[in-house]
Amino acid sequence: MIIGVLMALVGVSSSFAQIDPTGRSGEPPGPLKEEFERPQPPPSPVLPIVPLPPESEIPQRPGTVQVFVRDIWIVGNTVFSEAEINEVTNPYKNRMLFTEDLERLRLALTLLYVNKGYITSGAIIPDQDVVAGVVTVHIVEGTLSGINVEGNRWFRSSYIRDRISLGERTPVSLGPLQEQLQLLQQDRRIERVNAELRPGDKQGESVLNVKVSDNQPFHARLEVNNYQTPLVGEIKGIGTLTHDNLTGHGDPVSISYGQSSGAFPIVFGSYELPFTKYGTSFSPYYRRYDFKLIEQPFRPLDIHTNTEIIGMTLRQPIYQTVTDEVALSITGEHLYTQSFLFYGTPDQMTLNIFPGFQNGAATVSALRLAQEWTHRTIDTVLAMRSRFSVGLNVLGATINSNPDTPDGQFFSWLGQVQAIKQFSEKLLGMQLLGRMDLQLTNSPLFPLEQVAMGGRYSVRGYREVTIIRDNSFIASLEPRFPLYRWASGEPMFQFAPFVDVAHGWNLGQNRPSVTAPISTFPDTLASVGVGLRWNILPKDRASFEVYWGQQLNHVPKIGNTIQDHGVHLGVVVNLF
Repeated sequence: MIIGVLMALVGVSSSFAQIDPTGRSGEPPGPLKEEFERPQPPPSPVLPIVPLPPESEIPQRPGTVQVFVRDIWIVGNTVFSEAEINEVTNPYKNRMLFTEDLERLRLALTLLYVNKGYITSGAIIPDQDVVAGVVTVHIVEGTLSGINVEGNRWFRSSYIRDRISLGERTPVSLGPLQEQLQLLQQDRRIERVNAELRPGDKQGESVLNVKVSDNQPFHARLEVNNYQTPLVGEIKGIGTLTHDNLTGHGDPVSISYGQSSGAFPIVFGSYELPFTKYGTSFSPYYRRYDFKLIEQPFRPLDIHTNTEIIGMTLRQPIYQTVTDEVALSITGEHLYTQSFLFYGTPDQMTLNIFPGFQNGAATVSALRLAQEWTHRTIDTVLAMRSRFSVGLNVLGATINSNPDTPDGQFFSWLGQVQAIKQFSEKLLGMQLLGRMDLQLTNSPLFPLEQVAMGGRYSVRGYREVTIIRDNSFIASLEPRFPLYRWASGEPMFQFAPFVDVAHGWNLGQNRPSVTAPISTFPDTLASVGVGLRWNILPKDRASFEVYWGQQLNHVPKIGNTIQDHGVHLGVVVNLF
């Protein structure tokens, strides 16, 4: 009888179907932040030093040496081909050379190295007896004898030294060293990097002195917004504590706790440990999201859902420059959710709230393979991400015999593209944000794997999780026009019109339970609208945003919340 009452209630309200048990729907998607951050200035240039021959090897009386040179023998060169060397030396062969000519030859060979970035290498013409017209020139190819790091408070010197050493070459080349220094400078945890090359104790040796100013790693953040389905309370608050560099090895740890009137607790914790100088990192994380339905007519039924997600990611950049990064990652994730009716009462029972649930629960054990590419210039950031997910029959995954019923065995692909473009003042200093997401699957999915559409980070103007589907396409375009700036040039107020669209569809012909799609809810959502963004304090210390969207494809109005009027708003305060 209880179930019959429940189904009757659901029959008159499709909102029951629109639950994202992971709580991820109200979070920014993809790898990019929405705010454009200009790249940091490069570190101070490495000072070029050119080794000069010892005084004893330089003739003391210019113009007194005269010798006929038939050929020039180069000793110590490992960089240039014979043809490249001959191009420099041929003008000095088969002719009479004076001291000034020999010095010009030495400088020409030295400049050959310096102009190619080998700034600590050079040529030396030692005292010698010229036999059969052959002059011997020694090339001293520079080596790096050490990297000294100072000024760092939070990073271990070994962490910084190991990263810089990736640019170490023999002979020393300026380009790779500068690139590693600039990659360090791009780390938001480092405020400034200054570096210079100094002569070492031996001829041809040099020492790289690096001075690092790193930022304090403790951060506290408070956020209040309505980016959550009103079924569990649209207004939520979340506090986050972060340490960007727990042990000095560049290992951030973060813990978040939040709640709303129906969701408590909302917990997320993560840790990232880089364990090689090549950027290999291991990242375990944990998420818990418990909620109850508080909207009528479900509130008296005490419907309660508990969700836990445990995962770990191994990530490896395979190509990294100042402007581009390509990375691969593999993630193992275990997701579990269970729902109850009349929770906490003597009549408590499990509730199969979604198709394929068993005893009110569903378990997914997924292996995810991701490929990422990020491109950054002075005014553009472009990111592309591809992720393949495979549901495995391990660790208690929920398996159903009916192929049209969702279970823990599936295959899906998620593709994401995001771009941010900063325009010049000729176009009012506008920022343009674009985003496209596409998920495709060959199997019906649990809500743990489906895509929620509607809300702040998908289609504004609709309530969060208006629809949730197996396959989906989401696109958004948003220009941001600065109305007023801080003295630093950072926008204080921004006007942000936007257009959002999403389309989703389910697989399987047998979705008979209470969550079967309701015909009054379309598979396509679209909206246009405007937003106002206010940086209350500069440098992202406090900000407020409000967006209003007009539905272009109307859905039944379920309630009378702020979201139901097309309004999404949030405030963020970074305490330190």
